[in-house]
Amino acid sequence: MLNAPHLPASIKYIVATLKVAQQLDPRRMAQIVQTANVTAQDLQAYTDFHHSPADSYGRKLVAQGPNFEVMVMSWLPGDFSAIHDHGHTQWGAVQIFGQAEHATFRIRHQQLRTTARWQVQPGDVVPVGHDLIHQMGNPTQQPFLSLHVYGFPEAIDNVTGDARIYDPVKGTIQRVDGGVFYALPARDIKKTEPGFLGDLPTQLRHQQDVQHRLAQMQQARILSHS
Repeated sequence: MLNAPHLPASIKYIVATLKVAQQLDPRRMAQIVQTANVTAQDLQAYTDFHHSPADSYGRKLVAQGPNFEVMVMSWLPGDFSAIHDHGHTQWGAVQIFGQAEHATFRIRHQQLRTTARWQVQPGDVVPVGHDLIHQMGNPTQQPFLSLHVYGFPEAIDNVTGDARIYDPVKGTIQRVDGGVFYALPARDIKKTEPGFLGDLPTQLRHQQDVQHRLAQMQQARILSHS
């Protein structure tokens, strides 16, 4: 387990609970995170607000066990993840310490459609299941952090490995083992496969988010790989 002696009490509680918990599901995981009483201050040691403009957000692994991962994400103004799932993850939860925007998607009639998009309030906990396709980010002018817990029923090398990034404009899916970022270099993409075109709202928002990330990269003189 990473950094176990230095973890704040709230994160230690989550880790200790995961070590003995059985038959977890997204709702139960969300309850565990809520009970832990995590604060934004607890996460300050794991901030990554100086992440590369090529990264859609900051991402740090805080603790892990044979079948779970605990991470902290750092969101600058305008940071948004790509549309994605969570790979092997079967249960998890995300606690957000800012006014994040959260969107969910579903595949219907061979089309990727936005099902909801709303503003999350600071401290809210979002359950994460294996079938969740979503996106989150920071539409405000203030940076914030989020806590992410992902798990699998048995030991596995990379709980969030083999995640899918959905491109609703190109109609493709990228398989990745790391951050679900826009404009990833080829070395970070395991493979690209046929996916699903999005409905109009999904395509328009995707194009907006991609252009923002590319502009950030251009300003930092980072070569685009898209």
